Amino acid sequence: MALIQREALDREDPQRRVPIAEAFWWAEEDHGLLGEVGSYNTPKDRHGEYRGGTIGASPAYSFTAHIADLSVDVETGVTTVHKVWVAHDCGQALSRRIVEGQMEGSVYMGFAEAIMEEHVVDPEHNGEHTGPSLLDYRMPTFLDTPDIEALIVEAPDAQGPYGAKEAGEGPLHPIIPAIANGIYDAVGVRIDRLPFSPPRVLAAIQAREAEVAAGHVQPHKTNARRAG
Repeated sequence: MALIQREALDREDPQRRVPIAEAFWWAEEDHGLLGEVGSYNTPKDRHGEYRGGTIGASPAYSFTAHIADLSVDVETGVTTVHKVWVAHDCGQALSRRIVEGQMEGSVYMGFAEAIMEEHVVDPEHNGEHTGPSLLDYRMPTFLDTPDIEALIVEAPDAQGPYGAKEAGEGPLHPIIPAIANGIYDAVGVRIDRLPFSPPRVLAAIQAREAEVAAGHVQPHKTNARRAG
């Protein structure tokens, strides 16, 4: 299927035309960076009249679903997230590339909270942070980050700007329980404290093994593909 070439036309002589990108280049050469300013207010019937009532208010509610494919090493407790699929209802996608970027960035942030990032304060040193720099505070690099597939679901909402809802924070939260459920599916342990670090996962596995040995719980049907 051939791509449509967008063009800028001379209104007085439509036969005179240039590619739209070239028209923007000319305009910026003559007038500087092009831009536009706008604003949007949440409808009053969606929030209170008190001061600060609009903070966090949303004219419409978005929906997100995540699937995480991961594996757990039962000998070390290391959890490796291989791929994440994120489907997000953003209303009308005003810019699909930006929405996809927001979704991917949200998944990255939630994945980082789930697997690595931890805010630890040392009570013996007047509340000093034990990881005061990015050399100590672990954050995932490109090599640590799983493949992310963003699936945009469009259900425009009349109360949103041009039918849009949101795509900035909604796609962040579900990745954490998706990873937690994946760990349970792999090795049968529920972890409710972040991050799902190797020592924490390994301790949970060993605790469950002890309960199984004592006859307190039934063995978990391990998913061999996800537990190493």
